[in-house]
Amino acid sequence: MHKNFPLVSIALCTYNGEKFLRQQLESILQQTYKNIEVIIIDDCSTDNTAAIINEYAQEYHIIKFLQNERNLGFSKNFEKAIESCTGEYLCLSDQDDIWEKNKVEQLYKNIDNHALIYHDSDFIDESDQRIGEESMFTRYNMYEGSSALPLILSNCISGHATMFSKKLLPYLLPFDKRFYHDWWLAYVAFNIGSVKYLNQILVHYRQHESSITDNLNIKVKSLDISSENRIAVNLNWLEKCSLFVANKEPILINKAFTLFSNIQKGKSRVELFLFIITYYDLLFHIISKPKGLLSKINYARKIAFSINPPFRNDS
Repeated sequence: MHKNFPLVSIALCTYNGEKFLRQQLESILQQTYKNIEVIIIDDCSTDNTAAIINEYAQEYHIIKFLQNERNLGFSKNFEKAIESCTGEYLCLSDQDDIWEKNKVEQLYKNIDNHALIYHDSDFIDESDQRIGEESMFTRYNMYEGSSALPLILSNCISGHATMFSKKLLPYLLPFDKRFYHDWWLAYVAFNIGSVKYLNQILVHYRQHESSITDNLNIKVKSLDISSENRIAVNLNWLEKCSLFVANKEPILINKAFTLFSNIQKGKSRVELFLFIITYYDLLFHIISKPKGLLSKINYARKIAFSINPPFRNDS
């Protein structure tokens, strides 16, 4: 890749990542797309993470390394890294994954005029061995489309799998620490532009006890991932989405927030039931298998009229 290609920034955040960091840095530095900068922000690691990064930064001029004076936490550290990027496009990187060498190249070739593109990832353990035959694609119904409605109840877009345009930045930042930054990234992207899914495994996504996210539920005993067990309505998140200044569908998103909120206010649930039926295929696109009309009606009834509706009490 020649320098005439646009600069792609890779924002990598670290915290006590010495165990797997070298592998991830090597996979990034071996990218076939060469016009990249690697912005690394360390969040006050107490192990050898900073020493490892300094070693690489001295050898590779494309690495820019900053250390926080105080611990910012996961989302705010990514916010700082993103603010430090200067590329036309940005990719986010975890400290413990392994990238395919053509990841950046394939994303750039396929992003076209989309605001964001994302790809499939498989799962590896602490020994670099693939965990089963699953991938993100087999666990979620990957979504690309024009509506952000599927993002108010779930998300299939992990930050490590994305490339997005810098035009999202004025709407994206600052991050709200209450929520995963990649959920917000996905929601913003669908509202500001279009999103494309690339059906290629381009990252080996490491799952272990210290992982921030837990897609394989390795921290709990149950592996039940049926859609009904994965629905968790977070009213704080719905409110956040409804207040976004650039919503494509403000009336629809506001209505969703109001109707789900009405359950806790003791108001009629009939309108929510009808709303779920009307927009079922969008609301549950990511986490629900195709259902017939009767199944949709029954599921909508369970959510709208349940004695214990599936609300999350956390932020």
